[in-house]
Amino acid sequence: MKIARDFFANSPEDQHWLLRNTWCDTCDAADLGMTDPAEYEEDGHVFVEGRCAKCRGIVRSEVIIKERNP
Repeated sequence: MKIARDFFANSPEDQHWLLRNTWCDTCDAADLGMTDPAEYEEDGHVFVEGRCAKCRGIVRSEVIIKERNP
């Protein structure tokens, strides 16, 4: 079951990083960019899904949340 999350609640830096660091299976290429992002949680994992900026195919990235040192 997908649980919607607010992609835009991420910091602008994190949003930019998530939108640039992608892999498109259709283009078979990395870092082409993503448009129309939607963030959600599924089975305890967080994902951002959108469209490849080049071919408009669906791209999906898992978000790994690391603890930051103060």
